[in-house]
Amino acid sequence: MPAALSVDQSLKRAQRALKNGDRQEAKTVLTAVLQRFPANRRAQQALAQIDDVPVAELVAEAQWLERTRAYDSAERVWEQAFQRSGKEARAGLGLALCRLTLGRPARALEACEAVLSIRPGHPMALDIKGRALRDLGRPDEAEACHKSALGNGVIDAGPLNHLGILAQARGDRHTAAEFYRQALVLAPDQPDLHHNLSRVITYHAQEPHLANLHAQISNAAPDDIDAAPLHFAMFKALDDLGEYDAAFAHLEIGNRLRKQAFTYDIRRDAARFSFCRALLADAPVLQNPDPAAIRPIFVTGLPRSGTTLVEQILSQAPGTQAGGELAVVANAAARVLRAMQIGKHNRIDTDTLATFRTEVLDGLRDFSDGAPVLIDKMPLNFRWIGLICAAFPEAKILHLERNPLAVAWSLYRHKFSGGGNGFAYDIADIATYLLLHRDLVSSWQQLYPGRITTVDYGALVQNPEPAIRSIISACDLEWSDACLAPQNSSRSVLTASAAQVREPIHDEADQGWRRYESQLAPLRAALRAANILP
Repeated sequence: MPAALSVDQSLKRAQRALKNGDRQEAKTVLTAVLQRFPANRRAQQALAQIDDVPVAELVAEAQWLERTRAYDSAERVWEQAFQRSGKEARAGLGLALCRLTLGRPARALEACEAVLSIRPGHPMALDIKGRALRDLGRPDEAEACHKSALGNGVIDAGPLNHLGILAQARGDRHTAAEFYRQALVLAPDQPDLHHNLSRVITYHAQEPHLANLHAQISNAAPDDIDAAPLHFAMFKALDDLGEYDAAFAHLEIGNRLRKQAFTYDIRRDAARFSFCRALLADAPVLQNPDPAAIRPIFVTGLPRSGTTLVEQILSQAPGTQAGGELAVVANAAARVLRAMQIGKHNRIDTDTLATFRTEVLDGLRDFSDGAPVLIDKMPLNFRWIGLICAAFPEAKILHLERNPLAVAWSLYRHKFSGGGNGFAYDIADIATYLLLHRDLVSSWQQLYPGRITTVDYGALVQNPEPAIRSIISACDLEWSDACLAPQNSSRSVLTASAAQVREPIHDEADQGWRRYESQLAPLRAALRAANILP
């Protein structure tokens, strides 16, 4: 057995745990010290300080951790605040929102239910519960929650916005627009509401929202990062009106502000990709793991490369369920990489892979309605294909490839809801990221030959039937003619492609960049410099 830690080592370990927001770990370590040395004054004082922290300070610490995007640590502090406060609503809802950010809607639902058990009918708890249900693929229950949250004045803007998102996900743009307009009456200064409305209406010269947008932008400070959604909305409006030069000017401002908000540094992704590639270079593959109740299909690729369309196609096959863009693999992979870096390990063993597999399967189970096959279409899972191949020898992995210029333009013109696509707001970052993506996927293909099925988006949209039949076959799914008409699916789609996948398959999306060919000369040059375009 390893030797017990010295008192100094234990105290340092407790300090590290506190720094990471893990008070429970710190208490466990300090309690162990006092079991061995009951009179140790330093351990006694440290333990007393942990127990004496007021709830208000815990809440403030959790909020600070969220501002620094240390959400795992923030979740632990929110949990402590919630328990210490006697399960008061403020701490419980903070915990629920943090878990939603982490992509853990089932755990967020638990926190909301705990609040509602004490405060029945609490409007914000109902609204957040609706968001958790939406992310779990339960839109009807989500809608009921948001409607139950209404009737509370100004705060109704939140539930109305979320009802709009649900209507948009169902493809009902008219109803979505009505909800967004109602929300804007209550909260006219919320930039995200303006952006949401812009995505579901087609602008004409008399559209009243156009004047509203102009006024909002005029009132915003030039460097107000919170105003970024307004500029993306104005881009959409002017693009609809055919005013392409003015539209692109707003797009540039929106992207500049968005990049400032995320302080993205592509060197971190480059280092992460390199470390992950080295870690998996000679990793074992789990041999004959216990059969899983769910067979996962992972649809990967760059964002905006066609993953939503492929998910929609697959979801029409018998025995499948579309999970959407799930954070399950990314969360489990982050823990693996963190453990490897902290322990200064350079090779993954079978125990680590087995733990990763168990965590992923447990997470996927939250999104399954009993179908034997679950589709996870998180595009950025391309980063973790090596881990997936090693831990899931039975999994099917599809990887989308699309015209680089079309992908780059689609990335640049979209304001993404989360912070996972920080590279998308700068032309040089996009070009570099496309190069990193290409090299990493090439490494996975070499390490795991035959495991990754490449799907050519251009071939899929130009000649759908043979491409679709090939996709269904590659995933060992039963054929259905419904796969040829994914636009007829009634399922909700929460991604930026929600409107596009309601249309019959076509290749117009690959041509949209041509309206901005002159403005995109720097993008084309950057892609050529990165050796992405000839």
